Amino acid sequence: MKSIDVTNSLISGEIIENINGMANYCYSCNRCNTVCPLSHIDIFSPRSLVTDLIFSPIEDVLKNHNIWNCLTCGQCTIYCPMTQENAGVRIPDLILELRKAFFHNETEKTKMTQCETHDGIFDIIPKIQADRSIHPDKLDFLKGTQIRTSESGEIAYFVGCLPLMEEMLYKFEIKYTNTAKTILSLLNEADKIPVVLNEKCCGHDMLWGRGDIETFKKLAEYNVQLYKDAGVKKIIIGCAEGYRTWKYDYPKVIKDFKFEIQHFSEFFLQENILENVRFPQGKNIKVTYHDSCRLGRLGGKLYDAPRELIKMIPGVELIEMDNIKDDANCCGVVGFMNCNEYSRLLRENRIKEAIKTGAEYLLVPCPKCLTHFKCYLNELYSNEVHEELKNKIKVMDLASFIGKFLFLY
Repeated sequence: MKSIDVTNSLISGEIIENINGMANYCYSCNRCNTVCPLSHIDIFSPRSLVTDLIFSPIEDVLKNHNIWNCLTCGQCTIYCPMTQENAGVRIPDLILELRKAFFHNETEKTKMTQCETHDGIFDIIPKIQADRSIHPDKLDFLKGTQIRTSESGEIAYFVGCLPLMEEMLYKFEIKYTNTAKTILSLLNEADKIPVVLNEKCCGHDMLWGRGDIETFKKLAEYNVQLYKDAGVKKIIIGCAEGYRTWKYDYPKVIKDFKFEIQHFSEFFLQENILENVRFPQGKNIKVTYHDSCRLGRLGGKLYDAPRELIKMIPGVELIEMDNIKDDANCCGVVGFMNCNEYSRLLRENRIKEAIKTGAEYLLVPCPKCLTHFKCYLNELYSNEVHEELKNKIKVMDLASFIGKFLFLY
């Protein structure tokens, strides 16, 4: 097999070796293309990219393929016969390596910038936070509540970017911090007082969306040290991207990473958090659940815990969509990248699939999925068909839904 010839001195030999190693597993069976949501709308072909990496100069590969378009949703990994957990083609990891390799390339940086959403503000903020002299103050949402938190202890709750998103995306009228309020309130109800600190952005978007490994490492080092100093051993996370980042990406860049990472649904089931909670009676609500790629295909396939939590709520019936778990359709946007007319089709597809179940609510475990589904349903310029969809289903974060049900906010 041919090796990729790269003259850019900023690209490490390890990254190129990883790219070569993954690409050379492929034997062009085309299964990745048959399930890739972007190949269906003809803006990205994983198989063509991998084939060109093997047989073409890297300069031609970058001209013929926009590596920033890929959603890294992982659907291809489910059906690729040459992909295993830590070996094989692994296209999301291959895309990540390419982005890391060419993040400093000016031409590629321009293409990346064109794929950014919200005028790149969610690229700028993590870079500012990565400065060690910058100390965030984002816990104002706890003021005026009865929520109890600690500055040291063995169990922590990672707030993430919820307060920031609530400030920056105010037009969507989404109370992102209700997720945190619900999780913390229910932990308190079970006599658990978690550590809650002014951590920084987890760095997911810096890594997966932009390949900025330098900024990602700075954020990871800061957050890990913050929790180490507080004596934390277990971290509970309510965000799908934060969960993926802490559980699978931080250990790759942080030596001696010893935290146990759990999604809040896992922890709630393990500790029977809802066991003694008194839910209001008389409700009869149908919901459906969206498997986020960062909690599912790229998150260790955490499919059952959120569903078990939903089933514990009296009067709530879970109705599954046609495509769930490994086959769940992507929301169309990852890491505030590629929110455009193409990804809009993917959001529309998933919303229609949810409405088809007859559910009143579409529950999601990821603030990005929540944002972009809500964005689609609340577009200003829409036709009658779109208006009809808007009135047929509500989109809510899973934890926020539980909180609303219990009148916690």
